Amino acid sequence: MKHTVTIAMPVYNVAPYVEKSLLSALNQTFAGIEYLLVDDKGTDESMDIVRRIVSMHPRGKDVRIIDQKYNQGTAAARNVMMSEAAGEYLFIMDSDDVISPDCIEILYRKMKQHPVDFVAGSFQRQTWDGEIYPGGHRYKDTLIEEGDYAVAEYRYGQGHEIFVATWNKLYRVQFLRSNNIRCIDGYMIDDVWFTYQVIMCARSCCLVSDCTLFYTYNPNSVTSVRYSQKLSEQYAGTLALKSGWIHGFRNRPLYNGLMYDILKMSVYHSYCIGNSEYVPSVDKQKLLADLLSRKFPYPSHWHFNKFLFKVLPFLLFYSFPMSVKIGAIHFIVGIKLKGKVRRWLHF
Repeated sequence: MKHTVTIAMPVYNVAPYVEKSLLSALNQTFAGIEYLLVDDKGTDESMDIVRRIVSMHPRGKDVRIIDQKYNQGTAAARNVMMSEAAGEYLFIMDSDDVISPDCIEILYRKMKQHPVDFVAGSFQRQTWDGEIYPGGHRYKDTLIEEGDYAVAEYRYGQGHEIFVATWNKLYRVQFLRSNNIRCIDGYMIDDVWFTYQVIMCARSCCLVSDCTLFYTYNPNSVTSVRYSQKLSEQYAGTLALKSGWIHGFRNRPLYNGLMYDILKMSVYHSYCIGNSEYVPSVDKQKLLADLLSRKFPYPSHWHFNKFLFKVLPFLLFYSFPMSVKIGAIHFIVGIKLKGKVRRWLHF
């Protein structure tokens, strides 16, 4: 059977969750699915569970297991998925999440109705035992028409949300490959840079109101323990990559929104790094200096839109001497304004 869609999943130390997750993928109503499972060499019995399920399931013949030889992390696993996918379309999911039985059918039907670079489904958060709790993201049904930087304009020019996760999106594989969209090997926060590339390169997409994935909060996941020194360096590195990307957009109105995104995230991550007990004080100073240095030019000319008035206070703050900016972050940390900082930055 020809495989139209590849469902790809990394497997690493998820023994309590992987059976439910894998079965939700195998029991899809849509035919013509290839399953690409990347064994990232965990230390528990996750892969034993996977092999047992695959050996017994009618769709076991459609499963390929990629052996990573040694643990390389989620980013490397996802890069393997993009290289190895045999389907025309790729759906990425984590091995502790669950997708609805008609997930692929819903997203594929939308893709065929409106051929786009990717389709994103809505999702709901849940506890380990499946109890729904507040959170997630629900889109309005939206078609972003084909055109240069159409999706970037929607996200950064108009300020609409496109959730940052790699998962719960059906990607056209040729779109990913032709734009060389990849994760950064070794990065634990690989979603941020990957999705930024997707948004900046995509000429079209569909956002779907149907809830097609249930996200399980896992306190042991690599991104749940935030703002260790390594993670902090990766947040700073990702923002530096974004800064390098936007130079060619100085003549476009969406440049204000691109600046605003980088500047506000730099301030927010600066606060979180300053507040972290896992980052040594001497390293905090260097990380804060990296984050609080503006590394991209002003626009060729100013465009009057809503982001202009949002970005100007940040540009004023960034014009201060570095010692003043770092001192301001430490002051905010000292008076414990995290909730107010998040509300101010619209998180």
